[in-house]
Order: sequence, then C-alpha cells, then structure tokens
Amino acid sequence: MKRETIKKNRIHAAEKKEYYTEREKYWARLEQEADDAEAMKIIRKKHITPEQLALFNSLSEKEVADMIAARDKESKQTPPDEGGAFHAENEKETNENAKKVIS
Repeated sequence: MKRETIKKNRIHAAEKKEYYTEREKYWARLEQEADDAEAMKIIRKKHITPEQLALFNSLSEKEVADMIAARDKESKQTPPDEGGAFHAENEKETNENAKKVIS
C-alpha cells in the first residue's frame, strides 16, 4: 500500500472513531434521561415528598438491607394457617413503622 492511502485510511478511521464515541455518549445520555424520567414517574405516583426523598437518599445500603431483612423476617414468622387478619395487621404495622422511619 502507498503511504498516502494508509494515512488517508487512518484519518478516516479516526473520524469514524470520533463519530461513534459521540454517538455512544449521546445514547448514554438518553438512557440516563429515561432512567431519571422513570424515577420521577414513580416518585410522583407514590406521592413522595422532597423531604422523604432526601431521607431515602441519606439511608445507607446497609440500613436499607437491614430494614428489608427485618420485614422479611416478620413475614416469615406469620403461621401459614393464619394468613388473613393477622397478615393484614402485620402489614399495617410495617407500614406504620415505615412512616415513622420516613418522618
């Protein structure tokens, strides 16, 4: 191959690389915007206040994992033959505890 052809192909490849790098950044930004929009949709649907959201953000992953584990442990302690009203009471209690944590 001629040196000029090699140089021309190299420049062309660099331009393509730049183009695809920009396209990747564009699609990554769109993906982030879609994720943000989905999160906002959930926040609005659940009527989460800015204060509650700030509290959620301040919780560490360990605290969240502990809360989920405690909830799962409580639900496993419910005898299988008693589901009905007892389960509803547990659910109310869990919701009240969650509200206390949020407040």
